[in-house]
Amino acid sequence: MTDTNRQHLTSLRIVGDVETLPTHAELIRTLIGHGGFGTLTTTTPDGHPYGSLVAYSVLDDGSPLACISDLAEHTRFATAHPAAGLFVSGSTPNGGDPMDAPRVSLVGELQRCEPSAADVRRHLEHHPGAADYADWPDFGWWKLTIASGRFVGGFGIMSWVGADEIAAAVADPVVAGSAGAVEHMNVDHLDASLSIVRTLGGLPEATTARVRDIDRTGVTFAADAPSGWHFVRVAFAEGPLTDPTAVRSAVVALTHRARAEEDAS
Repeated sequence: MTDTNRQHLTSLRIVGDVETLPTHAELIRTLIGHGGFGTLTTTTPDGHPYGSLVAYSVLDDGSPLACISDLAEHTRFATAHPAAGLFVSGSTPNGGDPMDAPRVSLVGELQRCEPSAADVRRHLEHHPGAADYADWPDFGWWKLTIASGRFVGGFGIMSWVGADEIAAAVADPVVAGSAGAVEHMNVDHLDASLSIVRTLGGLPEATTARVRDIDRTGVTFAADAPSGWHFVRVAFAEGPLTDPTAVRSAVVALTHRARAEEDAS
């Protein structure tokens, strides 16, 4: 975990297996994934920010790649002034606060590039519609060379992350496929979450608990207690998961451990 992450953690009430929390660089790579849609920001000739929707894929170093028209405003603006950004936001569970969703603002320089055949193939796998125009003479490939990224994971969770950290990080293989498990726990198993938080998470005085995130190394809960709300981190005893299909058995194992400790106390 980076020093920046540690500074933010110390400003929050976070208990439990804090060292197993993903780094913000890992969360950025997980959020942008292998491709998707985001808001591209460029600068108008008179110095104002201009936002537009783009389809992007991701190169090996985390740099976003886009196929855009020479006729588009953002292309003209980037040609004159390459400083640019890409904003990508995660989803919000039903009934959740959109401001609590993870998001990232990548900043850097947007410039024309010549992607490899493999890079083009990966882009078209994520955006098959781009095959209709990728070879047109007035379309070209543009890469956002990242200088840094600002990650926001919700209230009080934020930091700037350098380009080298983003390039070295890898996407979590579990987060994207864990939304169903998070919703299931929060709808049907609030009692199990509270047991886990009280016995395994180091917050025995907790009064309520909900699952916030599940990633390859563990579960993060949002819990309330007489002293206020906390984030509670509980690691999977079996170690990091490699596939989202393993989430259910890993969470069941945590529940069994928590129930056993309650029975023994």
